[in-house]
This record gives sequence, C-alpha cells and structure tokens, in this order.
Amino acid sequence: MKVRHAVLAILAAAVLLPATVSAAGHWGHGPMGPGREHGFMGMDGGMVLRLADKLGLSDAQVTQIKGIVSAARTANQGTRDQIKANRQAFVAAYNPAQFDATAVNNYIAQQTPLVQQLVVSRFQTQASVLAVLTPAQLAQYNQIRAKFAARMQSGGGRP
Repeated sequence: MKVRHAVLAILAAAVLLPATVSAAGHWGHGPMGPGREHGFMGMDGGMVLRLADKLGLSDAQVTQIKGIVSAARTANQGTRDQIKANRQAFVAAYNPAQFDATAVNNYIAQQTPLVQQLVVSRFQTQASVLAVLTPAQLAQYNQIRAKFAARMQSGGGRP
C-alpha cells in the first residue's frame, strides 16, 4: 500500500508540478514577451486588439478593451506576485535530487487556488472584451479562431 501511495505521489508530482510551475511562471511574461504569453488566442483581450484592423474596431472599442485588459492586469498583479514568490521559495528550498512528496504536495496545494483565480479572471476578462464587439465583429473573430484551431489541429501552425 505504501508503494502505491509513493507511485501515485510521484505521478501526481510529475503531472501537476510542471503544469503548476509552468502556469505560475508564465503569467505575465511568456515566450513571446510580456503580455503575449497566451499565444494567438490569448484570453486576456490582447488578441482582439491585435486583430483590431481586421475586425474593424472603432477607436472607442479599442479604448474600452484596453481599459478592461488594464484593469484585469492591475487586479491580478497581487496574485501573480504571490505565485512568483511561492515558486521562488519552493525552488530555493526544494532539493530535486531527493523527492519529497509532502513538500511537492504542499507547493501544489499552495499554488492551485492562486492559479485558479487567474484562470477565472482570464475568462471574465475575455467575456468582458468580447462583449464590446458587435455581433458581426464577434462572428468574424470566431471565424478567425476556428481557422486557427483547424490549422493547429492539422499541424500547420506554430504553437
């Protein structure tokens, strides 16, 4: 029974730790630079702004979307800072050469609610941004998303 628990803990750490560390480490600055960490279909409103010309957004819409995105980033800054501080403390204290299931599970338990807060906020931000679009603009945006998703499924696009 103890071996089973150890195996489950190792599997959980192998699956959850990289995902949590990755998520915690990339909110705010990703491989594409600050504010571009969410890729093509960024849920923070940035993609809609990058498509402003294609979607025919008015200056008022752009200003409104920028305000929504800015407010969300400001509201989430404390959570992102806490995630980063937790990650730095864990990395400094954890010896990867000696697996410690308790330490890993505590770290995951500490980070999970914070990451959940950010994910919920990103969905809220996305909904607020998309609510600014006219029905025609939203339909066009969804078409662009569908084309991109199809291209990614076929392996024709970059992740």
